[in-house]
Amino acid sequence: MNSFEGKRILALIRDGDYAHAGEEEAIERAFRSIPKDPRQWLLDVGCGRGGSGDYLLRNGWGRVEGIDRDAESIEYARATYPDIGLHVCDVLDVPRTVARTYDVIYMLNAFYAFDRQHDALAGLRKVAKRGAQLVIFDYTVGAKAGDTPNPMMPHAIRLSEIEAMLRDAGWQPGNIEDLNAEYARWYAEFVERIQLKRADIEKIGGAEWYNFVFSMYSGLHGVIAGGGIGGAIVHARAD
Repeated sequence: MNSFEGKRILALIRDGDYAHAGEEEAIERAFRSIPKDPRQWLLDVGCGRGGSGDYLLRNGWGRVEGIDRDAESIEYARATYPDIGLHVCDVLDVPRTVARTYDVIYMLNAFYAFDRQHDALAGLRKVAKRGAQLVIFDYTVGAKAGDTPNPMMPHAIRLSEIEAMLRDAGWQPGNIEDLNAEYARWYAEFVERIQLKRADIEKIGGAEWYNFVFSMYSGLHGVIAGGGIGGAIVHARAD
């Protein structure tokens, strides 16, 4: 679902240009400890179609730039949200791509997709101001999975390891908020929305896309409800 077409379908189902669980409720939850300041700079890592960055900009958290390696999504976001600065790049290339440092760096269901998570955190530290805040909203290895990630989310956050990873990459770990119950609710609602929007999904990608999306997210909801995958917000600060 990280392709342009996949993100387009997610945006359709979520009624906005969001590819992360919980949509605007999740953004508010992730940023409730981040003071609003129109002077500060935010970096949206894995910004997709730009909806989350636009929401934060419109609601006063600050000025926003975003990066995503999907050029089609960035092209769409540039046309739709011209007040956001956008870059086509992989997370590992951020220090060579952006021209500023940031007060807040955040990822909304993006970190799980990174193969080299430690290197991503270290690279992002290079573009963080001293004292900058890091917000990672993402999937976790569920309590009933032990310490073994589910194949559906092979890079889900291991809560037993994330603090050491952050420290080694130059970040000071902060609070970790449990979102297991919220993720179960959000995905139950999401599966219902998929069914309600079947005709619209099939207009974009045919029955094949609908069947794929419904099967994937029904399965994901089942794993989340069963405790195999969870969710959390991980906070950290640049040393």
